[in-house]
Amino acid sequence: MASEKPVDLVELKKQFTDFLKRKNYRNTQERYKVLERIAELDKHISADELYVYMNTKGDSVSRATVYSTLDLLTRCAILVKHRFQGESAHFELAERLPDHDHLICVECGYIVEFQEESLVEVQRRICDMFGFKPVKHSLQIFAACPDPGRCQHNRS
Repeated sequence: MASEKPVDLVELKKQFTDFLKRKNYRNTQERYKVLERIAELDKHISADELYVYMNTKGDSVSRATVYSTLDLLTRCAILVKHRFQGESAHFELAERLPDHDHLICVECGYIVEFQEESLVEVQRRICDMFGFKPVKHSLQIFAACPDPGRCQHNRS
């Protein structure tokens, strides 16, 4: 697995500010606090998990603000939104590990992030076949741990 890039919070805030201004959204401290908190975390996180995390940190932000800000951050390509195995949406910073895919255990929910160069070629070949220009791809492989009963990641 390639190493993750360090997060440039200053650049992310600038990107978010430009997006908010371009789309005529209000520029609020709460929105930037949501961005800061998600940048602290090195994992996929749901809106509810982020809301709880922010409250444990003493941030005064509503659940609605968390949800709406995650939507805005996704729309401006700062976050990537995933749906793993029918669960609620989970988010991750797009710049942390670009162009990667996910292997998800259907037993314990553990997620392995991986990069496979041959998928980029498959993406390009399929787009060429239909006259499209590749932008990005998302692959989720659902599998089971070798020994679900002894899995250290099992949530039960």
